[in-house]
Amino acid sequence: MKISILGTGRWASCIAYCMEQNDHDILMWERPHTDRAESNLYRTHTNQYVHLSNKVSFTHDLNKVVNFGDIVIISILSQKLDDLMQSVKRVKGYEIKKYCICMKGIEATTGRRLSEILMDNGIKKHNIAVWVGPGHVQSITAGKPTNMVISAYERAYSRELVKIFEKKNFMDIYNSKDIIGTEYAAAAKNVYGIAAGVLEGSGFEQKKGPLMVAAVKEMAKFIDAVGGDRETAEGLALLGDFQATLFDKNSKNLTYGKLIVEMASLDKSKIQPYVDVESVEGIMTSKALLKRLSAYNKIANDDSQVKMPIIEAVNKIVNGGVNLEQSGEYVCRKITEALEL
Repeated sequence: MKISILGTGRWASCIAYCMEQNDHDILMWERPHTDRAESNLYRTHTNQYVHLSNKVSFTHDLNKVVNFGDIVIISILSQKLDDLMQSVKRVKGYEIKKYCICMKGIEATTGRRLSEILMDNGIKKHNIAVWVGPGHVQSITAGKPTNMVISAYERAYSRELVKIFEKKNFMDIYNSKDIIGTEYAAAAKNVYGIAAGVLEGSGFEQKKGPLMVAAVKEMAKFIDAVGGDRETAEGLALLGDFQATLFDKNSKNLTYGKLIVEMASLDKSKIQPYVDVESVEGIMTSKALLKRLSAYNKIANDDSQVKMPIIEAVNKIVNGGVNLEQSGEYVCRKITEALEL
């Protein structure tokens, strides 16, 4: 098949690598830059993770890439999605294409899920899917097998994508009809990654086990409240991704949480040499989840109110509301609160 990929970042390059393994033709789009040259991947087909074959081509032409693919995969920073879709809307026929979102996050300014952003920009529900799950680029491109999940509003579409994307015994993909729960769970795991980093930086690594249990309980209640399936919190999008996010040293969210404690600083200039702060999705996701939580609680009766102590704790920490030297103890208290929900 022909696969379009919007984005040329780390995860986009991994997707291209996987797609070429399945003998698909790929066209990748990179936003044209006026202040810097094209990425190394764009220029040489190579970055520190992959070397792509001639089955992969590149363009700066958004019209060309949207019209190229049978499937349009989007893999950029989640907070940039609406800006991208404003440009995609100028492409004739964009609204009849099939889309697959391959990133995790909630829009901080509105609390919208990423699939909601696509719908607000004219894409029909039945043409939208999300692809998430455990795995880091470094592991996947090294040939280490994983399981992932694709969720869509229409089960037939998620099943179709599984057949197109799956590579048995290397990337086994499960299909789910709970796109609401999948999106929230996949986004939230980045917030819990920061919490895990704060615990690690504070010398409380033993609390990661309780963190996992509390996180699943917290998110199950939230997902159920906003119309998803609470069991999704126990699936690949959240619980299944905890090893990669809460323990793997390649986790940017884990690294960020640990660094801010060890450096006792939220100064981006100090942290940036070690991790790209802009790509630490859990920072903005904590704000976005609380925005959606607040919207729900405003209309819910007293008996249906939902609390998210760990998400609230991370949001407070990354915004300077907690002394970083005491942030580990603070997260520990919030884990106990979540376990008692």
